[in-house]
Amino acid sequence: MNIRYLLFFLVLALITLPEYYLPALERAFPALQAPVLGGSFERVDYPRFWPQKWLTGDYQDQFEQARRNQSPIAPFVVRRRNQLLRDVFGDSGAPRVVYGENDYFYAVEYCEAFAGMDYIGRSAIQAKVQQLQRIRELLGPDGPRLLVLLPPGKPRVLPENLPSFYRSRQADSTNWQVFSELLMASGVPFLNFDFLIREKEALPYPIYPQFGLHWNHYGAAVAADTMRREIGRLLGKALPDMEYRESVEVSDSLRSTDKELLYGANIMREPPIKPMPYPGIEYRRDSLTYLPKVLIIGDSYYKIWYDCGVQQGLFHPESSFWYYYGTAYPPRGGQHARSLPILEETMRRDVILLPHAEINLGNFGFGYLERLEEALLEAR
Repeated sequence: MNIRYLLFFLVLALITLPEYYLPALERAFPALQAPVLGGSFERVDYPRFWPQKWLTGDYQDQFEQARRNQSPIAPFVVRRRNQLLRDVFGDSGAPRVVYGENDYFYAVEYCEAFAGMDYIGRSAIQAKVQQLQRIRELLGPDGPRLLVLLPPGKPRVLPENLPSFYRSRQADSTNWQVFSELLMASGVPFLNFDFLIREKEALPYPIYPQFGLHWNHYGAAVAADTMRREIGRLLGKALPDMEYRESVEVSDSLRSTDKELLYGANIMREPPIKPMPYPGIEYRRDSLTYLPKVLIIGDSYYKIWYDCGVQQGLFHPESSFWYYYGTAYPPRGGQHARSLPILEETMRRDVILLPHAEINLGNFGFGYLERLEEALLEAR
């Protein structure tokens, strides 16, 4: 009888108290160890005990959240759970990752944008385009030029590998398509890089990565070169040449953003990796080369260009990138972009660049356009 009770409590402890013994087992048996979890996590601290919080249940809820958040066995449990879901059901346990065909990973929000599930409506997009027209007129012929960039999301470029649920729901009315249509009719300069969709088979290398959310390094170089030529056309000046086509390294050792969705999937075994191209970019200048002063209000698609040195190679050193109209790159002494004098910062530029991913078109401008229009009207 005592042995049965002992076995019962031993099994109960094995089931309910793994965080007390599993770390010791992992140290003793390296095969049990799991890499730390990828992704962004907000630390949840253990609460201080107060009788009132105990009576309302707030203490227990926060304690449970902190326990899960700081559990030493989380990598072991989460990675094995996610791997089981992938192997058995083909599902992802990560909130943002969708598994497509041929071991391609996609981000949920870009799949939803491709399917028009975040469509804000034609009238809302028309209002934004009209705002751009008004600002363009207020800036005047001698003011900075506007250039809108609308890079297509990975599902739009590689729909053939999407899960059937999203592939069968490709929509005719999406933010990306309607913005492109209305901008074309408005006369506001823009690039939607649709040639990346039409001509992807003619390009010598893939332009979107298997496990990445954004374009890969080669796709970023091709798009940046297109943007360079368009800015030169708008200003009537020659920007530095970009040379990269003859110095492309193809490697299965994926770098930075080419594996961001794999990093966030938190699975135990990596699928077979498709090699990706990594160009070495050189910027050629001569006595006629012009370096424009550019103000960029954009998101992570441009951040890849910034991190790859595109801004430093093509633009004047006084150019500034306002990430989501928040953090300024290069840093401005800790100043937030919203705290900078918007009219002064805008009018001393040659070009105002507005690169927006599909998932951010519902918040086009990130608040910058509203403040700029107000400032321009007050200055008249």
